[in-house]
Amino acid sequence: MKQRAINTVNNSLIGRLEEFQRLLLLTLPKIEQQWLWQQPNTQISCIGVQLSHMTGNLRQYIVTNLSGQADQRQRADEFKTQPDITLEALSSVLISQLKQAQALIKETPTASWSEIYHVQTFTMTRLEACIHGVEHLNYHLGQIALLIKYYKPQDLNFYPEIS
Repeated sequence: MKQRAINTVNNSLIGRLEEFQRLLLLTLPKIEQQWLWQQPNTQISCIGVQLSHMTGNLRQYIVTNLSGQADQRQRADEFKTQPDITLEALSSVLISQLKQAQALIKETPTASWSEIYHVQTFTMTRLEACIHGVEHLNYHLGQIALLIKYYKPQDLNFYPEIS
């Protein structure tokens, strides 16, 4: 029974990350280079900052959590505009972290999910941290989708079968 539960947890998390990746890969080609570091106002982060922040959050809440690696995140740096960094560079790092997260989730044993993980100022289980990481990715992807539609009204074709 425990093996079945772990497969459900692991497969569910991987499934949500795969769906995020599908939507991300539909979104990235729609981002025009001039939008990458353009900040709409002081309360909305530009797309480049959001992609950088998504990578840092994914690494901290899932990769570092499940790998046992030391947390090297420099969160404040994620919020700096870096016009010399391209969309391709940002997306490559994000997708690499995404693949690493999926591999780690696949390997995570049942007992690990209920272990306590300390991240930033929070204490939660390893499973809660992974759930937060997935939620956070989708939250920012929604913001990026909104910015794309703001700059250039269009259908991002996330769910073409639904009209």
